[in-house]
Amino acid sequence: MTRLTSLDSARQLAPVSATNALLHLGRELSACADLRSVLAVLSDALPALLPARDRVSIALLEPDGEWLRFYRLLPPLEELPETLPRVRVSGTVVGKVATDGVAQVVDDVRSDRNITFGHASHDGIRSTASVPVRALGRVVGVFNVGSRRVGACHEGMIAELEDIAMVLGPAFVALEAPAAPPFSAPHSRLVHEPADGLIGTSSAFKALLAQARRAAAADVTVLITGETGVGKTALARTIHGWSPRSTGAFVPVHLADLQPTLIESELFGHERGAFTGAANRRQGRFELADGGTVFLDEIGETPLPVQAKLLRVVQDGCFERVGGDVTLTTNTRLIAATHCDLHDAARRGEFRRDLLYRLEVVPLHVPPLRERQDDLETLATAFLQRLTRRFGRELRLSPSGWRRLRTHGWPGNIRELESILTRASVLEDGPNLDLISLDDARPSAWVGGFAARAVAPAEVDPEIDADWPTSEEHERRYLVRVLGHTAGRIEGARGAARLLDLQPSTLRSRMKKLGVVAPNVRAGRS
Repeated sequence: MTRLTSLDSARQLAPVSATNALLHLGRELSACADLRSVLAVLSDALPALLPARDRVSIALLEPDGEWLRFYRLLPPLEELPETLPRVRVSGTVVGKVATDGVAQVVDDVRSDRNITFGHASHDGIRSTASVPVRALGRVVGVFNVGSRRVGACHEGMIAELEDIAMVLGPAFVALEAPAAPPFSAPHSRLVHEPADGLIGTSSAFKALLAQARRAAAADVTVLITGETGVGKTALARTIHGWSPRSTGAFVPVHLADLQPTLIESELFGHERGAFTGAANRRQGRFELADGGTVFLDEIGETPLPVQAKLLRVVQDGCFERVGGDVTLTTNTRLIAATHCDLHDAARRGEFRRDLLYRLEVVPLHVPPLRERQDDLETLATAFLQRLTRRFGRELRLSPSGWRRLRTHGWPGNIRELESILTRASVLEDGPNLDLISLDDARPSAWVGGFAARAVAPAEVDPEIDADWPTSEEHERRYLVRVLGHTAGRIEGARGAARLLDLQPSTLRSRMKKLGVVAPNVRAGRS
């Protein structure tokens, strides 16, 4: 007997162990570069995940929508076939799943008189289960399992199969996608040149970009991890620019900058009168990004109640505005980023495991700058070229500047590198920059825009003059010089806040604390 199963009614949370196994599988698949490596990974991983596995396959729709092309996953293939087997969409179980987008279970192939199963029954397969594979906002294929035992495939396994299909689908869609365009892709209106931090030739950098290109083509959820300042936002913008959604909006949301009580309204919008101060209806970021990409930076800052609502958007594309009862839909891709260990947060009960699983379809880790020494000079040169155009004078590093650059630990990563080079361009004379600020070895030293750099006590000269300026005095003098360079302007493209990579409010707070007054301040806000 054939039974149709609704995706929503069949969905359930996977056990923690199964979830971890699927997360691990997603990481391994994201590192695969070709079909052979994908099949090898799956032949090892799938037997432990599937309750029925005598025959396992994934079938992808061909462009005409009339045929499905089959990749056999289990039993493993000894050699890759020159041509893949195909079946028609019409008149087949898998075709019905592909067209209806609804899972289907067959208890006994031989007793079903409505559908001819052909090669499946010839292999001794008696029961089957098939679920749709979704990517690019639509059904792109079908994931199938079969058993030689009658009734071995049943409705209770549908949720597990859907979870596995969510991981497998993007890998196969990426294999069939055309090669992604280079950085300066003419079709992308948002990424016209390498973004900050996406410059380099090191093996770690190349591996990261290869995975990012595949993720972009597959249009799946991506979780970017890495230390602060490594370029996670730049990578997210580039993935969007490479993706089929590149003509749509890229909407970034930096959750760490928002009060926790405002995050839900920021993401999903609110109705008039939903809370004190909600004088008008407001669209949320997911609504504004329909057809494009939402980038959630520091996703770990999301409150648990909002995580439940976010999970629904990721799974079903549905949400309600705060204070509203009308369900809205959005066709939006989600890219998230964090510098925290979300797995540890999940163990502590601070982050939902089911949401983590949905986010980490393709995990991308951006290595810190200290692990990209081969890229350091390339990045520095690119920043100096940009600063040369900005300040209208030639800038380059002296031999001592290059030496300091190579020996510094770069705890602030690429953001610190840009800040150090910008500071040297402002404070040092001549075209040859020595980066003398990197010699400051005092505790709480001024490095990378108010970021303190810890120094071991043994590194401080015990004979140092007692009248040596304090770190706050260094900071005050530096602020005075920067404000002099900007003629007292704090905000705007040529303001001190932009130069220091700070929020204007943060800069004003530091100025007030240190007793610094901006010169030539005009009436009103500077």
